[in-house]
Amino acid sequence: MHPADPSRPESSEDPGDPGAAEGLAALLSRARNGDSGALEELLWSHYDRLLLRIQRRIPVAQQAIVAADDVLQETLMTVWQQLGQFEAQTDAAFSAWLSKIADSRLSDRLRAAGTKKRGGDRVQATAANSELNLLDALGAAGLTPSGTVARREAERIVRIALAELKPDYRQAIQLRYLQGLSVDAVAQRMGRTDRSVHMLCNRAIKRLRDALGRSSMYLSKHG
Repeated sequence: MHPADPSRPESSEDPGDPGAAEGLAALLSRARNGDSGALEELLWSHYDRLLLRIQRRIPVAQQAIVAADDVLQETLMTVWQQLGQFEAQTDAAFSAWLSKIADSRLSDRLRAAGTKKRGGDRVQATAANSELNLLDALGAAGLTPSGTVARREAERIVRIALAELKPDYRQAIQLRYLQGLSVDAVAQRMGRTDRSVHMLCNRAIKRLRDALGRSSMYLSKHG
């Protein structure tokens, strides 16, 4: 079970299907009212399409320093932050809005990468399997992602949920698990105590575990 094929047109819903339109409108309404699961479901259904769009727009010369996964993560963060500004109710409009955000975040990344490259500061793209440590931590905390959903699906769910976290929660998780820094190193980077870093990571992991748990409610509908 995987998200919709990204090679399909931007909207996989039939615009003439009243049920599909009502379903999207209901999800958007719930998401605007703070229902995390609703927005997670919406982003899940567009995840692969957005990732492929970003991958196809990264120039060959910059593919080693600009990672599509990183651009998508920034796109998801922007969506969580700006959802209240989206007012349309159709899947086509929502899809176009997501694409506009993705294109903007990619432009920002390419511009920043070009500036750093000219300055001699080469930034390597994030490894594709950088989520493995985090998934293992979620399993060690009492949830085994591979036993609930496929690992590939779990990675996408976690990426979507990461974008929703408070900035300090997200930073702690990224430094500790995605970059593999020690608690002490994370504390120094964030200007916090070791105890504070543990607290941030534990709270963030709980929210990510909650997202994995919620995913079963919409994965079954897209099976």
